[in-house]
Amino acid sequence: MFKYFPAVMGSALSVVALLSMTGAMVNSGGAPSGRTGAPGSLTCADTGCHGGNALNADGGSLTITAPTSYQPGTPVDLSLRIERAGAARFGFSITVQDANNQMVGFWELVAGQGTALSEFGTDPSHVTHSPAVNVADEHTWQLRWIPPAGDAGTVTFFASANAANGAQGSAGDFIYTTALGLPSGAGVANERWELLPFSVDAVYPLPARDALNLDLSADQAGPVTLHLYDATGRSRLIKQVSARAGQNRIRVETDELAAGTYFWRITMKGHSRTGVLPVSR
Repeated sequence: MFKYFPAVMGSALSVVALLSMTGAMVNSGGAPSGRTGAPGSLTCADTGCHGGNALNADGGSLTITAPTSYQPGTPVDLSLRIERAGAARFGFSITVQDANNQMVGFWELVAGQGTALSEFGTDPSHVTHSPAVNVADEHTWQLRWIPPAGDAGTVTFFASANAANGAQGSAGDFIYTTALGLPSGAGVANERWELLPFSVDAVYPLPARDALNLDLSADQAGPVTLHLYDATGRSRLIKQVSARAGQNRIRVETDELAAGTYFWRITMKGHSRTGVLPVSR
C-alpha cells in the first residue's frame, strides 16, 4: 500500500528517492540517507560522490506515480521510474516527511523489488535499492507507504536518482530529482473507502502490555491477516484467522515485544486498515 495524482508543491509530507553510487556504479548496499534533494537534504551531485554532469541534465528523467490522494491508515502504492539512454546501472533512496520535515507513517517493503531501509536497514525514514539494478536505459521500483492513522494533510514526494554508466569511476553519472504532492482524502468519500468489507471498531488496551484485542465487524466470512510492524517497518508478528460475518475479536500476545511504538495492519479481501500500537512494560 497507487493510482495517480498531479504534483502538489508546498505540503505536509515528503517522500524522497535517491541513487547513491561509488565509482560510476550504484552502491550495491544501498544509498545513504539525506541525499534526496528534499528540504534540508543534498544530492549525490551536491556532495561530489557523482560528478561530471549537470543535475537533471537533458536526456533523462525521474518520475513518481501515485494515487490522486491518500486515506489515513490505508496503504499507498507508488512507483519510481528512472530513465536515461545509455545508462547501465540504477539505484535509489526514498523518505517521507510532513510539513515540518518530520517522517510520518511508515514504509512497508514490497517483496521482490530489491529494496531495503537505508543505512543498512536502520533508518526507517528512507528506503533504498538493495541491490543495485544492472539494466539498460530505465528501471521502475514499486514502493508502499503506510499513512498514519490520523490526517497528515497534503504530503510531498521528493526523489533523487542516479543513472550510472558502469565505468568503474565516480564521473559520468547522471543525477535526477523530482517532486510530487499527495493530498489527504480524509473525510472525502470514494468508492474504495465505501466498499471496505470490514471495519475495526476497537483496539485495546492502549498501550498494550501482554496482549492486544482488535474488535472487527465483517460484512462476510473470510480470512483475515493481522501484521504487527516495528518503527522501522519490519514485520514482527503475523496472525491469520477466519472471521465470521458480524462481530469478531482478534487477540494477539504482545508480551515478547519490547516497549515502543508499533503499527497494526488488518487485511481482508484485499483491503487494509492500519493504526498505531504503543507497547509499554
